[in-house]
Amino acid sequence: MASSISSKINNTISSYSPGNIFTYSDFNLPKENELALAKSLSRLVKKGEIVRIEKGKYYRPRKTSFGNLRPDISQIVKSLTRKDEKVIGYPTGITIYNQLGLTTQMSNVLVIASVKPQLKKEISGYRVKFVKRNFEIEEKDIPLFQLLDAVKDIKKIPDTSPNDALKVIIAKFAELPVSKLKRLTKLALNYNAATRALTGVILQQYAKGISVSSLYKSLNPLTKYKMKLNPSILTNQIKWNIE
Repeated sequence: MASSISSKINNTISSYSPGNIFTYSDFNLPKENELALAKSLSRLVKKGEIVRIEKGKYYRPRKTSFGNLRPDISQIVKSLTRKDEKVIGYPTGITIYNQLGLTTQMSNVLVIASVKPQLKKEISGYRVKFVKRNFEIEEKDIPLFQLLDAVKDIKKIPDTSPNDALKVIIAKFAELPVSKLKRLTKLALNYNAATRALTGVILQQYAKGISVSSLYKSLNPLTKYKMKLNPSILTNQIKWNIE
């Protein structure tokens, strides 16, 4: 029995390419075999056949003449944003804003938006920071959440100005089909008032036919949002109390 469990553990590990992260749940062993699994993995770590990156997460190292290579950052992101195939977070921050063309700056910190944030930590040399999200995250919505995060952070994105960032965001909105724009309008209701206002004004001016009444009604008519955006880009921003 012990040998069959050991064989299954070894076969499962062998099925993963070097650098790919795996967890306890990937072995599909009965609960009563969890202790044996933990001991086997611990022995393999000591032998250098696998590397433990944090509790319950391992990978087969890719060995080179310069030493073992760490997992690819996409594997780190996956391990932090998925749990038993369920989405629990998504990457955001400067790394994503760079990919969207909003900034040329890179970051050495991986920012993860998560429903269950954790303390800052380091995984295989990657620094990780968590930010809390108070809404359900679905795989299909992640690109929209990342765009909305950019709207929220428009005054904080480094190596650019709010007006230049706004132009890129408008272009990104323009690439979305009507169905995605409607979904984005709904998702924006999860964000703070300034983000709702700026999303609403962009959609109203550049996405004709998309109803933004839900965003407009969600705002306090007495609140002003100081963003110092060029009125030639957003001609109707005063209606949304954006200054």
